[in-house]
Amino acid sequence: MAITPIDLVLLTMLALLAFFVIRQRKEISFLRIRADKRQTSAYQIGVSQTKGDLAQILGSFSVLGEYENLILLSTTSKQSSLDLLGMKENSLDFIEFKKKGAVLLGGERKVKKLVDAKKVNYRILDVELPKNIHVEERIPNAALQQKLEA
Repeated sequence: MAITPIDLVLLTMLALLAFFVIRQRKEISFLRIRADKRQTSAYQIGVSQTKGDLAQILGSFSVLGEYENLILLSTTSKQSSLDLLGMKENSLDFIEFKKKGAVLLGGERKVKKLVDAKKVNYRILDVELPKNIHVEERIPNAALQQKLEA
């Protein structure tokens, strides 16, 4: 029995199909491993963030009796460099809560360095508000009001 041209074309197509299937399986395996690594990394970041938040909350409560005045610093930055300012009779403390063993990050190290070098200023900034601010209640258009009531 001789191999016909049709048999040759079918064998070639079968070989190419097998090649592409093997290649796709390797790609899928690679992508699955990569996705697992990313998921593990994202989970670890979430756990670390939660532990850091918990350390800050517990730390804040633990120093309540130690200071005459505590100032919670709120920021829109995810990488805040300070958590509290604590005022005692003879000092103003810059407070950063860290989970035990955690290192200071870039912004935190910079604040510590500035405080250690006594490069801290007390500034009063005067602000003038514009004189012609006008606030009035918005009255909705009557047709729109009727639609809303219906």
